[in-house]
Amino acid sequence: MWKHKTSDSIIYIDLERKLKHKPTIFADNTNTPFLSSSFDTIFFDPPHDYGRDDSDILGMSRIQKKYAKKTEKRLHSYYGWKYVPTRVEMIKLLYNAQKEFHRILKNDGLLWLKWCELKFTIDRVLAIFHEWTELLRVPVTSTSHTMGQAQTYWICLTKEKREDTQTELG
Repeated sequence: MWKHKTSDSIIYIDLERKLKHKPTIFADNTNTPFLSSSFDTIFFDPPHDYGRDDSDILGMSRIQKKYAKKTEKRLHSYYGWKYVPTRVEMIKLLYNAQKEFHRILKNDGLLWLKWCELKFTIDRVLAIFHEWTELLRVPVTSTSHTMGQAQTYWICLTKEKREDTQTELG
């Protein structure tokens, strides 16, 4: 997703320790070490599938990857599927992550969600984000950023304003 991973302005988190480009911190996005209302923007690219093991790519050397390409074995990227073994675990991950993001995002902050419709349509996923307001939906049209025929989206969300926190301009 990121082209430039050396910015001091961005904190990258992931659970996986074998990634080639290490995150800033190893953390679970459903239980982060951050204070409430810490962030202006969060980008969330969760696993879009479940019940599959994609960890083979993590331990492969450059030579093994080159051989896999030569022998036409499917060589894919790391998607985090091994962390969501079932449909229920996928729903729990999305629900718990959005609750945590709601906690650590500032009231006027933005949550950018990337979603590929491999197992769930975007509308089913957004139903889990019930304390959020969708501001923008951008379909990804580049075939290098999609998975087969499944549609991918970037969705921009903001926290729903609660009645006790709204301010009227007079």
